[in-house]
Amino acid sequence: MTKDNEWIGDLGHLALADASLGVLLVDMLSLLAHAGYPAGPSAVDTGKTTRQSARAVQGLLSAQPELFGDTAGDWLSDLIAVTELRNELLHAVALNRCSACGTASRFLHPRSGREVDRSEQVVRDVTAQALALYKTGMVVAAQIAERVNARIVAGARLQAEATGEVQNPPQVYPHQAVHECANCAGNGRGRTTMAIGTAVEVYPREQLQALMDGQRSCGPDTSRIIAET
Repeated sequence: MTKDNEWIGDLGHLALADASLGVLLVDMLSLLAHAGYPAGPSAVDTGKTTRQSARAVQGLLSAQPELFGDTAGDWLSDLIAVTELRNELLHAVALNRCSACGTASRFLHPRSGREVDRSEQVVRDVTAQALALYKTGMVVAAQIAERVNARIVAGARLQAEATGEVQNPPQVYPHQAVHECANCAGNGRGRTTMAIGTAVEVYPREQLQALMDGQRSCGPDTSRIIAET
């Protein structure tokens, strides 16, 4: 547990930050899996590493850029760079590890052959970058959800016109939960904020017009609000 400016033993805190990025990327892949509506969502592999998930999102960005905001490409590039730094720090092998107490000051990443600076300050800096990328990624995920939802509604509108029936398409949202500890929340208990989405009804154009005309003739009905998204 951390408090104030204490850290969970350098590499432990970095691993937690990287895991959060991995979950966020899987969330983005889950959002994008619904973009083929009315076809069912495609399967998402939740067992990928953070970098593998980032590459998968990059592939979808290249294939369907209209589903992403303008900052998504740079964000993914920065994330992959930080993930590579994280991998070097975590998987580096000690070159001069003391056989008695286990301390070491020189480390080598076996895959790249590079010596790695594993000092506390470097680990803290990479962790801070990962945490900042997570906050920025929340915005990227929200932008993806907005564009995927617009595509879903457009598909539902075509179905409504073709079938003459009201459609209730799904709407997707990032699983965003913002936690604040007791100190940061200022309430002595802590606080968690969840983002909750809304349901959508898509009417055939003629049916929607008739319904709105009926409302106008009967006066406002505050018990129900009808809108075409």
